[in-house]
Amino acid sequence: MKPQITFGKFQNVDLRVARVLSAPIAENTRFPCRVIELDLGPLGKRVSVGQYALIGEDELVGANVVACVNLGEREMGPYVSQALVLGAPHPASPEGQAQAIPLVVAGDAVPGDAIY
Repeated sequence: MKPQITFGKFQNVDLRVARVLSAPIAENTRFPCRVIELDLGPLGKRVSVGQYALIGEDELVGANVVACVNLGEREMGPYVSQALVLGAPHPASPEGQAQAIPLVVAGDAVPGDAIY
C-alpha cells in the first residue's frame, strides 16, 4: 500500500467521467499504447495516451471511463497526454509493460461529471 494521505489531498485530484471518442494504436512509443480521444462534456476534449493496446478499439469507443484531468501534460513518444485514464493491470500484460483494463463508469453518467 502507498502512504496514507489526508482527505483534503485526495480532493485535489480531479477525476471525471470521460467518453471515449476514438482510440487508435499509437506509433513510435516505447510500449504499445493507444491515443485515446476523450469527451469531457463542458470541459472539452482531451487526449490520453496509455497502455490499453490489449483492449480493442471497438470495446473502448463509446465507453465512459474514469479520467484524471489535472495532472498536467506529459510527453509520450511523439504525443502529448493531457489526461490519465485510470485502469487496473491487464492479466495478459507482457512482462515489463503496464498494459491495463480501463475503469468504466456504469449507468447514465454524463461526460464531465465529477467522480467522488
